[in-house]
Amino acid sequence: MIEVTLPALTFLTQIVLGLVTTNPLMHSSTLDTHEELYCLSLNAYHEARGVDFDEMLAVSQVVMNRVDRSSYSTVCEVVTEGPIRESWRTRQDDTLDDEERVYFPIRHRCQFSWYCDGRSDAVRNLTGWEDAVIAAYLVYNGYGEDRVDGALYYYAHKRIAMPKWAKTMTVTAILNGHTYLK
Repeated sequence: MIEVTLPALTFLTQIVLGLVTTNPLMHSSTLDTHEELYCLSLNAYHEARGVDFDEMLAVSQVVMNRVDRSSYSTVCEVVTEGPIRESWRTRQDDTLDDEERVYFPIRHRCQFSWYCDGRSDAVRNLTGWEDAVIAAYLVYNGYGEDRVDGALYYYAHKRIAMPKWAKTMTVTAILNGHTYLK
């Protein structure tokens, strides 16, 4: 049985009833949609689980804003952005081709902290994951309005003080768990 939160179910019901329509500016591409949705869902899950469904929609919107307004061509490029280093195991083997080499993100240097914090990225909360998948699907397909007014960045204001990089930016929205900026 699938369990989703009430806000997620309400939003889906509004779509089915035709009360919410797709955004004509929605992201469209010939990319692997399953991989793109997986990356967007994983980011929503790790960045906003435990806050609320609106927050999952908002962090997903930031990723899509970055895809639409920058040099990134895919959601996965946005989510996994950051410096990488080659594994010590493959670095020692001169016979390996480039495709066979293994790379890891450099710890605490990524755009999204969960991606390179050194912890497992496994999904452990099924209800949170289901909400993240629904939020990612809705945002990727252009349903609803841009809750973050074009924001390209955010930070968790309940966990950290305003970062130095955010001081020169304009706040576009403040939700329950994050402050959004551009």
